[in-house]
Amino acid sequence: MRRTASLLLALSTVAAAGGGCHRITKPKTSSELLLTGRMAQVLLRDNQPVEAERAFREVLKYEPKNPEALDGLGNALIMQGRFKDAMPYLDKAVSLEPENGSFRNNRGVARMEQGEYKEAAEDFDAAERSGNPDDRLSANINRGRLRQRQGDFAAAEHEFSTALARDPRSFAALLGRASARESRGDLEGAAEDYLGCVKIDSMSAEANLRLGACLVSLKKGELGRRYLQRAIDLDPTGDTGAKARIMMQGPPPS
Repeated sequence: MRRTASLLLALSTVAAAGGGCHRITKPKTSSELLLTGRMAQVLLRDNQPVEAERAFREVLKYEPKNPEALDGLGNALIMQGRFKDAMPYLDKAVSLEPENGSFRNNRGVARMEQGEYKEAAEDFDAAERSGNPDDRLSANINRGRLRQRQGDFAAAEHEFSTALARDPRSFAALLGRASARESRGDLEGAAEDYLGCVKIDSMSAEANLRLGACLVSLKKGELGRRYLQRAIDLDPTGDTGAKARIMMQGPPPS
């Protein structure tokens, strides 16, 4: 957050007189464009997609064929659930840099969210051929999520396991494999993976909820309820906390 604030402060130095602190100024030089693009990327990482969208659109006014800005705008729209709106920008980014694995992953996610599974798989396959190891990791995770949606839980588990071979501490891959194992009825394996998620990120309300629920299903009610209570403590007013609270109202452990 400190980095975001400093970028916003720097951008304000080139603002026109009378401009508000939340307005994106119109950059006129390459250095100002670069600053705006960097700010947009930071806003994405800080989960502020609406503000990131504004910044990327400002860059594209002056550089309409900037592939990073096109992909960034598409990603900001994905984060807002606007998958159809994201497609023209993602398509253009891929057309400019078809070998970019990150661009392929992002377009594949948008396609998957719209039910275009065949096309999404093609993008994930292309991303896995990238020379960037992060792109290959994301491709396995995304393809695992795709197989999970298609109901092929064994294939989903395989994809997530491949991702974990690339990065044993990938929270997303471990959570995905846990879900695939749970869907297959392997509750012991799922609980082991959910516990691994909690060890990686003890502040994840979702991981604590899923671990608690899995343990309750395994007749380990007392231990499961501890993790459910932890989920409530971490997300007292959110959906995850509400789900944990409902489960806590069930029959007490014997």
